[in-house]
Amino acid sequence: MHNSSNTETVLRESEKRFKDIAMLLPAIICEWDENFKLGYINAKGMELFSLTKDQIEKGIYLFDVISPQDKTKAEKDIQNIFNGDFGNAVEYCVNGKDNRVLHILVNSAPILPQRGLRMCIVDITDRYEAQKKLLDSEKRFKSIVSWSPIGIALFDKNGQVNEMNQSFHKIFGMKKIADEIMYMPSLFAYVNISEANKLVLEQGQSIELETILHKNPEPSAQNADKQKDLLWNITPLEKGELLLVQVQDITEKKLAEQDRIQNVKREAEDARHQVANLRKEMMEQSTFNNMVGRSSAMKGIFTIVSQVATTPATVLVTGESGTGKELVARSLHEMSDRKSKPFIAVNCSALPDNLLESELFGYKAGAFTDAKKDKAGIFSRAHGGTIFLDEIGDISPAMQVKLLRVLQEKTFEPLGAMEQVKVDVRVIAATNKDLNALVKTQDFREDLLYRINVLVIKLPPLRDRRGDVPLLCDHFINKFNVRYNKIIEGMSKEAQDCLLSYEYPGNIRELENIIEHAFIFCKDPVIGSHHLPDHIKNVDQDRAIKTLATVKNFDELEKLFLLSVLAETHGSKIKAAEKLGIHKATLFRKLKKLGISSEDENSQN
Repeated sequence: MHNSSNTETVLRESEKRFKDIAMLLPAIICEWDENFKLGYINAKGMELFSLTKDQIEKGIYLFDVISPQDKTKAEKDIQNIFNGDFGNAVEYCVNGKDNRVLHILVNSAPILPQRGLRMCIVDITDRYEAQKKLLDSEKRFKSIVSWSPIGIALFDKNGQVNEMNQSFHKIFGMKKIADEIMYMPSLFAYVNISEANKLVLEQGQSIELETILHKNPEPSAQNADKQKDLLWNITPLEKGELLLVQVQDITEKKLAEQDRIQNVKREAEDARHQVANLRKEMMEQSTFNNMVGRSSAMKGIFTIVSQVATTPATVLVTGESGTGKELVARSLHEMSDRKSKPFIAVNCSALPDNLLESELFGYKAGAFTDAKKDKAGIFSRAHGGTIFLDEIGDISPAMQVKLLRVLQEKTFEPLGAMEQVKVDVRVIAATNKDLNALVKTQDFREDLLYRINVLVIKLPPLRDRRGDVPLLCDHFINKFNVRYNKIIEGMSKEAQDCLLSYEYPGNIRELENIIEHAFIFCKDPVIGSHHLPDHIKNVDQDRAIKTLATVKNFDELEKLFLLSVLAETHGSKIKAAEKLGIHKATLFRKLKKLGISSEDENSQN
C-alpha cells in the first residue's frame, strides 16, 4: 500500500512537471480522451484557439474543430495511429480564433490503455499563406511571361534551351516533339556572340544585338524560308550558368523604317527640313487670315474657300508641294460648322499600306501580334470633324477601295472587327499629282476620283504669284522675329531681287526656309543677299531674264516693281513715293488700279 501511494505521488508530480513544461512550450500540447474530448491543452493552444477554462470544462471535441474537408482524413489517420502507425507529422485545417482557418502540423501518439490521443501541434498558417502568396505570384509571373509578346527563354551556358514562352516558340515556329518538350537548336545557331560580347556576359552584364534569320536551322520549322529581323537581349544569371534570352521580331518595324527612309530619300535635305518646319507652323495656324497673299490668284482662292467652307461636300485641293494645301484645309475646317470638332491631317505617302489602314480605321485587340488592346482609328477620332488626306494620289489600289467605301457609305470596319462602324466626317483630300493621268494608267480609281473632286481648289505655284513674295517675306520676318527674339526690319533691295528672280520649286515652304536660313546668319537690322543660301544669292542673270519673260504685260511688270519697292520700305507708301519720285496720291491711284491696296488715298502710311 505504501509503495502504491508513493508511485501515485511520483506519477502526479511527473504529470505536473510535464504540464508545467508544456505550458511554456512554443508548440501546442493537448490530450484527448477516448471520446475525443479535450482533456488538456497548454497556454499556447488556449491562446491560438481563444479557449477559456469554462469552455474546456463544458467540453470541446476534436471533430468540432477540424475543417469538414479534413474529417475523413482525420478519422483514417486516428485509426492508423491506434494500429501503431504514428510519429508522422500531418497537415490539417482547423477553425481558430474568430473562425479563422488555421493550417497546423500535427504529430500524434496514442494514450494507452484509455485509447486517448496526445498531440504536438505547430501553427504553420503564416508559412502556408506566405507559400501560397509566393505560388500565386509565381503563377501570375509565369502567366505574364507565357503571354508576353516578347519571346523569352532560359538557356544554359552551352546554349541549350531549358524553358521558353509561347512567343519565343512562335517566332521560330518550332515543332513539338513531345507533349511538353519543344526542339530548339543551340542558341548559338541563331546568335554569333563575339569575344567582346562574351567578356561582357562574363562580367554579369547584358548584351543587345540584331540578327537576320534567313532560314530557320530546324528544317521542319514552320515558315522556315521566311526572313526575319530579330532583336536580342541576353542577360547572364547565376554567375553565367544560365542565360535569360529575350527576342523580338522587328521585321515589320524594319520594313516600315526602310519604307520611311526610301520616301525621305526621294526628297532633298532641304525639303525634309521644310516639311518638318512647315508642319510645325501649320499646326499653330488655324484661321483664314493666316493665308497670305494679295495677288488676283489668291484672292480668287480666298473667295472660293469662304463659299465652300459652309458646305458638307468633299473637297480636293490640288497644287505643287509647298503651296499650302493643308493650310487651305484648316481654313475650310475653321470656317465650317465642324470647327469645334477634331481636324486630323494624314500624309498618305508617309505610311506603308498596312500602317495606313490601321491608322485610318483602327484595330481590335488581337488583330495582329502587337495589338494588345483596341485602338481607335483616325476616322473614329475625327467623328463630327474633318479629315485631311494629303498626297491621296500615293495610296494603293487596295486602300482606294476601302476609302471609297467610307466616302460612299459612311461606314468602315476596324482591323479584326466583325461589325461596321458608322462615322460622320468631312473629307478634304490633296494631291500634287495629275489624278486624271493616274486614272488613265489605272493607278487611281475613276469612281474614287469622282467622289473626291466634287469641289476642286487649285493652288497656284509661287512662281505664278510672284507678286506675293514680298508680302510673304514680311509675314515670315515677323514670325521669325518672335521665334528667334530678333528685331529684323526687312530685306535689302539685292536680297529682294534674288528672291523675286528665283523659281521656287518648293513654293511657299521653300521661301519660308530661305527666310529662316537668313535669320540664323543675319546679325544686322536688314537681311542682305549674303545672308541667303548659296543657290539663291547666286541666281544668274539668265534666270532673272527668264523670270521677267513670264510677265505678260506692262501692268504686271509695274505691279512687280511697286511691290518690291514697298517691301524695301517695309510697307510705307509715303517712303515708297519718295523713293519713286512721285506724289503719294499718284502712288495710291496706281496701287488701287493694280489691286495692291484698298486703303484710301488720305492714308498717311
